[in-house]
Amino acid sequence: MPNETQREAAHLLMAQRPGTRELAALPEKLQPKTIEDAHAIQAAIVELAGGEIAGWKVATNEQGQAMWGAILPGDCFTSPVSIDAERFPLRGVEGEVAFRFARDLPARHAPYTRPEVEAAVVAFAGIEIVDTRFADYRNAPFLDRLADRMSNGGMVIGADCQTWRQIPLVHLKVQLTIDGVLHLERVGGHGRGDPLLPAVDFINAVQATTSFRRGQFITTGTCTGIVFARRGQSIEVFFEGLGTAAVAFR
Repeated sequence: MPNETQREAAHLLMAQRPGTRELAALPEKLQPKTIEDAHAIQAAIVELAGGEIAGWKVATNEQGQAMWGAILPGDCFTSPVSIDAERFPLRGVEGEVAFRFARDLPARHAPYTRPEVEAAVVAFAGIEIVDTRFADYRNAPFLDRLADRMSNGGMVIGADCQTWRQIPLVHLKVQLTIDGVLHLERVGGHGRGDPLLPAVDFINAVQATTSFRRGQFITTGTCTGIVFARRGQSIEVFFEGLGTAAVAFR
């Protein structure tokens, strides 16, 4: 459970508004000192937002430690979608492979194996919208950004792909277009090679205390790098065999 200092940090972060953010960093007395501190501030943010989690963005550091950012239900959009550009001033977009739980995965002490996770999820193409509550996204302290739900602004969700297990995820072809013009094309591109790996790592980092509900999802990190969209632009990400996700910023 978050302590009072962590709840105070959460209140400060939640008070920041799009377009008027002047916070360079959390005040020293509120800054998280560890990854666990940052996750506790996130938990307090979720409490303030109503307690519901739609999904998580996940990553691992160089030591293999799992980190995550909670994604709130009100920040999820079904692809294709048109969004007011002012809602997300940073408008960072990343094409990602995500996994939705097709059935509940209950908490337990024994780790979940990869085949167990594969059997419990379906995959979909997604676009993470990266945003920040800090004045300077790049120069804000890393743990402060982690506390800020790992800089998640929103998630654009493509259609579920039931045949994803037949797709070689390590060699997945991805294209990103801006206003219909090809901006990036590559094969692979995920930092871990296989995008399912960080999902399994995350599940096993929290499975002793966390049950995953049918419909919740995990998005596993960029395959395209980050692109900063302008007002009026449309972004589409296509993963061969998996599907597409598209967002326009009006």
